[in-house]
Amino acid sequence: MRPLTVDRNDRLRGSKAKPKKQRKLPFFGKGREKPKAKPPAGAKSEPRFGGLSSLPSLPEVSTQFTNMLGFKPQKKQKKQKTTARRKPAPSWRKPALICSSVLLVAIAVAGISNFLSQQQISEQLSGWIDEQQQAMASAFGLTVQNISVVGRNRTDPKNILRALDVQRGDSILSVDPAEARERLETLGWVQTASIMRRYPDELFITIQERRPFARWQIDGQTGVIDRSGALVAKKAATEFSHLPKVVGEGANIHAAELFDMLAQTPTLFTRVKNAIRIRDRRWNLEFDNKVTVLLPEDGAAQAWMKLHAMQQEKKILNNDLMAIDLRSGDRMYVRLKPEAAALRRADGKET
Repeated sequence: MRPLTVDRNDRLRGSKAKPKKQRKLPFFGKGREKPKAKPPAGAKSEPRFGGLSSLPSLPEVSTQFTNMLGFKPQKKQKKQKTTARRKPAPSWRKPALICSSVLLVAIAVAGISNFLSQQQISEQLSGWIDEQQQAMASAFGLTVQNISVVGRNRTDPKNILRALDVQRGDSILSVDPAEARERLETLGWVQTASIMRRYPDELFITIQERRPFARWQIDGQTGVIDRSGALVAKKAATEFSHLPKVVGEGANIHAAELFDMLAQTPTLFTRVKNAIRIRDRRWNLEFDNKVTVLLPEDGAAQAWMKLHAMQQEKKILNNDLMAIDLRSGDRMYVRLKPEAAALRRADGKET
């Protein structure tokens, strides 16, 4: 068997193969390499591997081997994420979901309310809460025992208690001052009101009453009004008989405007008993001697001052007249009483 040797290129050769000539190193190098000792004749030579540090790594050997066989390494392909596009939702889906949700909520609310109304749970619950509140108020002494009213003159106390809707022993906490004030101000004589709770057991009320201004007759009934025209009493008592009276629809609203004009001549104004509103446009004035003065729709103040001047000069209201028509600006028409008209006809005078 022939001995094997390994050359520098890691190739196995027989012993008869000629060794490759070594390249001579330069003189100034590390020195010439010493020739290797030849093995003695007849001795078996073991294979030696030189340059182990220069052997390629296993991956490189496998790569060279595959290249020698003619195969090319295949690169690992990265998995690509496939994003498939979803189909768009139909346009009717969102409105349909909203409508169905609203419908379901409405049905649920209706069912719950119907159940509560049939079982009367809400009424029973509110009644139970009121009972508990009343019990607590009674336990701590927070019940209505006194009602004090300041400023009342003509308002009926029974109407005040009816408006308050409070009885002795009720819980003072259950009284709402705002609602009680609104109910008090619906009373005819009450112009403004205020109410407060004085703990533990008193309601303190302050009232400002309206002032009577005139009597107002409409549909055969006479009441008392204030300056704004509000009806403060549906029946005019004898204590208000001295007030002037206005008659007709809209007379209560325009009464203050008329009386301010008549008050410019107090002596003539005191003789006016009734003021009649005609078609809510103008006034007829009835005096204490039953003379009627017809004022115009426009220029009533000038006509009134003209009447006052004629009364001062000629005492026109003291004559035998029934009516004085001042509706024409440049003329005045009078109507005599029947007796005075008959006398004038007998004397041959025109009336």
